[in-house]
Amino acid sequence: MRLDTLKVPRASELVADKLRSLIVDGVVHEGATLPSEKELVSQLGVSRATLREALRILESEGLISTKTGPKGGIMVQRPGSANLTRSLSLLLQLEETPFSDLLEARRLLEPICADLAAQRVTPAEMADLEGIIAQMRLTLDDTNAYVRQQLAFHLKVIAAAHNDVLRLYTLSVGELISARATQVGLSIEQRQIGLKVAEGILVALKTRNGKLAARRIELHLEAFETIIEKD
Repeated sequence: MRLDTLKVPRASELVADKLRSLIVDGVVHEGATLPSEKELVSQLGVSRATLREALRILESEGLISTKTGPKGGIMVQRPGSANLTRSLSLLLQLEETPFSDLLEARRLLEPICADLAAQRVTPAEMADLEGIIAQMRLTLDDTNAYVRQQLAFHLKVIAAAHNDVLRLYTLSVGELISARATQVGLSIEQRQIGLKVAEGILVALKTRNGKLAARRIELHLEAFETIIEKD
């Protein structure tokens, strides 16, 4: 009989697991301050080096931030989409994933969000979308400002789906694409078309027509892919 080698967790990983559980389970809330390093070392019965390694793990996960000085400390925070984006970006680079896969993933995910948004969008979110479109009209002559407003429109539609899993993955994929998209120049004609598309998506959301909203955003993303691939 052959037994597999046991993998014994390092002390720092066990400490990180313990503190992570307290945060995830809501025992320690966002914005709260953890005890000082000296107190944690005493309570957990570990060395300062082990504790600091555990804190580095949690900080890399976006669960805490450390500040020095009289008003500093170990602050509990909520990880943002940037944490997932960094991990996803690194994984995709290591896998040598082609950029076309990112575009395809976005084209598949965002229409689903638009369909759900038509069913779940709130009056406040609808007002926000109308405000963003108003800003898109005002920034048609400023490419960078227009692109920022167009991105804000997409992010708001995604958020209006009210599905955290879809939101995080779609935002992460979108942020990876945006890094390249910001380098692409849009002509005034393309910006005008983008504005018309956004207005059409808004109408579909107002009428609760999810299939139409999904189809319009899908066509918009396909057109965007054509532009970015030519650049």
